[in-house]
Amino acid sequence: MTISDVLGWVPLLDSAPTGIEHCCASLGLLPGLARKKAVEKPLLVQEEPGFHLGISPDIRATGRHAAQVARDKYESWLAAGESRGETAFKRQHFTIAVGGGNTVKNEYKALLKHHFDHIDWLEHIRFFFLEETCNEKDWQATRDSLVATFIVPLSRKLIAAQGSRDLAQKLGLRLNASKADITAKIVDLMTYPIDAREVEAAINSGNRNSALQAARREAGRYQRTVRRLLGPAMSFHLIISGFGRNGGIGALAPYTPELKTKTPAVMVVQNPSGAISIALNRGVFTAAESISLIVSGNLKLRALGRFEMEDAASFEQTVMETPIRMLRETRDIAQKVYIFADNQALLFDEGVFQYEEDGKTIEIKSELREGDEERGIHILLVHGFMGLYSYINLLIRLPSAWKVSALRRGKHAKTLPGAEVFPHYANTLRKMILRNWRSRRPTPICCHSFAGSISDHLLLSVLDDYGDELPDFEELKTEDRRLIEGLRAGGIIHIATWAPSDYRHITPNIDKLRARGKQGKAKPEVSSPKKIYQTTRDGKLELNEEHRNGLVSTPAALEKVIGLPGFEAVVNALNLGVRYLAQKLDLQRIMKQENAPYGQRLLSDRVLKKVSFYGVLKEVNAALHQPLEYQNRHLKALEAIAKYDIPCLVIIHKDDLMVSANRHAQEHEYLLAERLRKEGVRREQDLKVPVPLLLLDREENEPSDDLIDPHFLILSVTRGGGSNARKVTTAITAFVNENVARSIAAGTVQPLASVEKWHRDNK
Repeated sequence: MTISDVLGWVPLLDSAPTGIEHCCASLGLLPGLARKKAVEKPLLVQEEPGFHLGISPDIRATGRHAAQVARDKYESWLAAGESRGETAFKRQHFTIAVGGGNTVKNEYKALLKHHFDHIDWLEHIRFFFLEETCNEKDWQATRDSLVATFIVPLSRKLIAAQGSRDLAQKLGLRLNASKADITAKIVDLMTYPIDAREVEAAINSGNRNSALQAARREAGRYQRTVRRLLGPAMSFHLIISGFGRNGGIGALAPYTPELKTKTPAVMVVQNPSGAISIALNRGVFTAAESISLIVSGNLKLRALGRFEMEDAASFEQTVMETPIRMLRETRDIAQKVYIFADNQALLFDEGVFQYEEDGKTIEIKSELREGDEERGIHILLVHGFMGLYSYINLLIRLPSAWKVSALRRGKHAKTLPGAEVFPHYANTLRKMILRNWRSRRPTPICCHSFAGSISDHLLLSVLDDYGDELPDFEELKTEDRRLIEGLRAGGIIHIATWAPSDYRHITPNIDKLRARGKQGKAKPEVSSPKKIYQTTRDGKLELNEEHRNGLVSTPAALEKVIGLPGFEAVVNALNLGVRYLAQKLDLQRIMKQENAPYGQRLLSDRVLKKVSFYGVLKEVNAALHQPLEYQNRHLKALEAIAKYDIPCLVIIHKDDLMVSANRHAQEHEYLLAERLRKEGVRREQDLKVPVPLLLLDREENEPSDDLIDPHFLILSVTRGGGSNARKVTTAITAFVNENVARSIAAGTVQPLASVEKWHRDNK
């Protein structure tokens, strides 16, 4: 049984050439289910900016893949012969600079386990160090980490393979040298450490000035050593490091002044904690021939996303915010970067919001990315029917100052009848906005796809009955006025939001797709009815006759199917079956074979583990519930946006298969006319309350190979969609900052450093 078999009774979904099954395939959920695992190799994909990214199921596999690339780089160096380095030392030795931390230890272990016999360790490999730090709590010296995790075990394996006497003779020791002597000699032979003992002693004696002087002397000595051996560029064959949650790398934390220095050197960094670091600087990182970054542990996705993204801010500003961005300075530098991440590194925090309703405790969870700015902007992402993971790009790419919550639906909604589902979601949004607004915290909301109906219900929650007229702002109840004030401060973003009239958009396009597919022809252009609305005498919008009649005749088959005895159990069983298959598949390998983009591979099997097919059906039914009534509510919500002076940004792709771009364009014309009339200005750029429309177009002449992709702008399920995802993020960032800046100027929101900085940088 396939998903389409279960949903085959539903006219709308059955009319699609591949229905929900195609949506799942587009998200990387179902491709290649029958494929067998291939022989394991590093799953590296070169991303659009040039760097290589591999995602592994656990840290052991991450270390194994990084070790394989290290061996490949060594073998390429070996094969180059006399041309393999610009100094005699680099021609003779493969030079590696290593950082501290636990993540790199996994690569050490993998090198010993899988590549011990393939590398001439004593003859060729020489280790240098990215940093040594003194007076840092829980700091393990980089050299100690390498020695304990790699060189001591290496020494044991060499002794076992060659014998103590032969190895001692090779090292120039007496033949009866002890194993400890042999190990000590190997450490001296293979490593060029930073000597921080004098710095440590000065700190322990309480003389910080002496410690700094000693650190500068050692930095100078180490710099001379590295330049003598590697040349003035201080270019290593390979750098191995991890990076922190904030994107810090080596001794370079965010806003470290030394980030501005690009000439290769050894620096002294004074940390806010009081620690002193002697470390290789930015210029050394960017001069390396290859950089291997191993990412593990919780909550690294934000830093990884900031590395990958194209930011609207100046490049050097982004480097100060997220230091690993320095490895994106040019494409040539980016192409030298290899990032190895495990799934654990690609998780967010979990947010929980609770409130009481009808004597019950309602709990709403979210994927949460905390912001850098206390009580700063908190954006709420409300997803469409394909789930909160469609927001992966916004979670990782929106400004680091912002708190970002991608809301889950919660189990309670599954128990509600169709007419109550979206009002329930809207009530949750309302309570979250009001909670933040009590402290005047701006809370913009961003709705995608079917979540547009949730936005409509939120706006209409100021009414006792949906049929009532919208009262003037001054006549609203206190809590309703606060809600509108909160929405004014942050604004509303609609990304390809659905309205019931879009039923008349999607079905003809799907029919054309099916017809063309049977003929074996290329996919047709997406077309949309030119006019969806007509204007009433008082200037409001109403559906034209064609669309009104179409909605009246829309069948309610899905609601009947959902109500069938045992239907939920059947769908849940299917859900469990798909999740079981997901456990058996190497989805990252499938993603690579499918040439899947960055965001999609980040999702991998987490979508299958979380998505509820029954929940999807409930939401589809909620969106199609009483379509004419819901469409009228949507038009009244547009009136509320205009009446209550709420900024509203609409983003949609011209080729959207599921939502009519023409409908959004007509609605924009209405909102724009209302704003111009109300504010008494002639030009859109002169409006105090903006209602912009961002209409995205394809970058190529031909339609996308996957026509679902233009609808999932923020998921970016094809490589071409990555550019759109960046445009969406940039537009949201500008829109929200502009709204909050106006609120700050009006005195309704406290000044925020991030907004002031954005305003200065974007004058």
